[in-house]
Amino acid sequence: MKLIKGFTGLLLLLIVLITSYFVFFRPPRDLHGPREGGEEKEAIREATPAPAPDSSQKNQVTQAGSGAIAIIIDDIGFALAPVDKLLSIKAPLAFAVLPYSPHAEDAAAMIHAQGHELLLHLPMEPRNGKHQPGPGALFRNMTEQDIRKQLNDDLAVVPFVVGVNNHMGSAFTEDEEKLIVVLKELRKKGFFFIDSRTTAASRAEDGARKTGIRFAARRLFLDNDRNQELTFNNLLDQVEKNRHSSLVIIGHPYPSTVAALQEAVPVLQSRGVRIVPPSELVAIISKR
Repeated sequence: MKLIKGFTGLLLLLIVLITSYFVFFRPPRDLHGPREGGEEKEAIREATPAPAPDSSQKNQVTQAGSGAIAIIIDDIGFALAPVDKLLSIKAPLAFAVLPYSPHAEDAAAMIHAQGHELLLHLPMEPRNGKHQPGPGALFRNMTEQDIRKQLNDDLAVVPFVVGVNNHMGSAFTEDEEKLIVVLKELRKKGFFFIDSRTTAASRAEDGARKTGIRFAARRLFLDNDRNQELTFNNLLDQVEKNRHSSLVIIGHPYPSTVAALQEAVPVLQSRGVRIVPPSELVAIISKR
């Protein structure tokens, strides 16, 4: 009986200690981490730890004489009204269009007509099987031939693209062998690749180095909270903290993001921040 009471006491003490850790000592969730999502309207987003920017890369970019940012709006193709509002902002914002989305071609035509850069927002396999990347996705179980065919089919349905970034892809971008198939094909066609960094274990930078493709990686997800004030402050704070570095910033066509960019872009420009197309930022980084 004494043995049972002693064991029970130890078990209760262990439960109290574990509970105290999670209440008082567990670090808060990073609000600026990478996310994955489905369709723009009602996406379920998967948050993962934000990868810290590589210090050597940051220094190299700074030495390249940059201090520029590129802003890419993902998940384009589900509605045209946000695109129209974003195009009214006097800055070279870029747009990443999902293949086979309802308004992919119309959105691409609008964006191209206004002289803005277009990217293919290439769907890739996520780690979480509950999150469907949508039509045109690349999966790790595909053969190299199937990957190349699907990639070219996706490129064919989004006109005017100059580069590619990944939609979801936390599983696919961790598979360097399969990712290199994609990067080789894109390099052959003259495109650049921007890693959306939906996983801290992405192999895209290593793959880009091995294939020689022009490359950059996302440094900030702008609008995880879908709140205009938070998005506005997040953008200005991060640019100020990194004003001597080149930043790839990714946002989405949420009403709060559109309003925040309408307000923030003139402020950034008044502070001398250069907002450039992704192709120009990639060229800056490629000189390092």
